[in-house]
Amino acid sequence: MKNAAKTTVIFVGLLAPSALGTTLLGPTPYQSFADSPFRWVAFQSFGLEDFEDGLLNTPGVASTTGTVNNPNIDTDSVDGDDGLFDGRGSSGHSWYSNNLFSVVTFTFSPVGGELPTHAGVVWTDVGFVSQGSNGFANVFLEAFGPTGNSLGTTTPVLLGDGNVQGGTGEDRFLGVIDLGGISRIEIHTETSVDWEVDHVQFGVVPAPTGLALAAVAGALVNRRRR
Repeated sequence: MKNAAKTTVIFVGLLAPSALGTTLLGPTPYQSFADSPFRWVAFQSFGLEDFEDGLLNTPGVASTTGTVNNPNIDTDSVDGDDGLFDGRGSSGHSWYSNNLFSVVTFTFSPVGGELPTHAGVVWTDVGFVSQGSNGFANVFLEAFGPTGNSLGTTTPVLLGDGNVQGGTGEDRFLGVIDLGGISRIEIHTETSVDWEVDHVQFGVVPAPTGLALAAVAGALVNRRRR
């Protein structure tokens, strides 16, 4: 894996955002957008794709790796998308690797002439794996800048609950902040082509953006205290 210079990774309980480079976020628990660190940011423009209309159609984001997973016993949507916080995601929609991809890419186009400064996605489930136990896999996110340059990767973390039928306890947010712009994010599930994500989110903050970084930092600190 490649790591860009001045890259910071933020885990729960570890806080070190840098306004001079890239800040990588996660993985952190996620049940709804209320759990997103981006919830606290004053965006100039913002998009949240939750696939609940059965489509990936939010302006500014696209993907050719995957397809919408409609409600069924094996779907793992973000918990709150069906209006209930019950530990089940089978009644919502997700984005599925379609038994084809170990890497899912979301590409961002400029909105109002600017690429996102913040982007993230929620990993929700894994099924069959090529190594290890089904229902568990190492997951990491890599982000890329305007010229396709790598902005860095989060540390691979073993995620999953061993249950492929809609449990949401393993859902985790992974994201990135870079003031120079984010052209795409890739989420890797290293040993599987049978997995899901949800809640792709991206936004632009006006410069200067130090307050936006501070807001993310405050959100993580408050969550830790709670």
